[in-house]
Amino acid sequence: NHMCNDMEQVHDPKLIPDRIRQDVSRSPGGDSRLFFNNCVGCHTGMDPLTQAFAYYNFDETSGSIEYTPGVVQSKYFNNDANFEFGYRTPDDSWDNYWREGQNQYLGWSPSLPGSGSGAKSMGEELGNSDAFASCQVKKVFRAVCLREPEDAADRFQVSQMVTSLQAGYRMKQTFAEAAVYCMGQ
Repeated sequence: NHMCNDMEQVHDPKLIPDRIRQDVSRSPGGDSRLFFNNCVGCHTGMDPLTQAFAYYNFDETSGSIEYTPGVVQSKYFNNDANFEFGYRTPDDSWDNYWREGQNQYLGWSPSLPGSGSGAKSMGEELGNSDAFASCQVKKVFRAVCLREPEDAADRFQVSQMVTSLQAGYRMKQTFAEAAVYCMGQ
């Protein structure tokens, strides 16, 4: 994914599950322990973020994105009978629950509020995290150097490139820095 983390890595069952939507069964397969020990760990972080896209829908027929300002797309209410007391998406406001608990390590920007309305502000939240910058730099390093960062020198270079990227988010510069570092290898 865009932050080089699989869901298992951000799974945190200790967060408050108040924003898990209605479509998520609270007893999958008839066993509520599955929900409380597994499902809740991902959905407590994902579901409050997905609200940012409440007014968007991909139209497969036209191949375009439909935007309905002020109207939550019907897909947010699919399977709403699974758990009628679950969270019902009212608008496109979102909250980043991953700023708390174990996922603080993703390095959220203290200059951002951790909540907002719409896809743009949610993208800013994710894009200004340390995890996003580090992920992009590692992808560039692999693409340019044709290998993973292997030793202390490589890891130091990646760290320098992350700092450089965060100073202005110029990916072209990141590619250039990787090319200079790996030149002749």
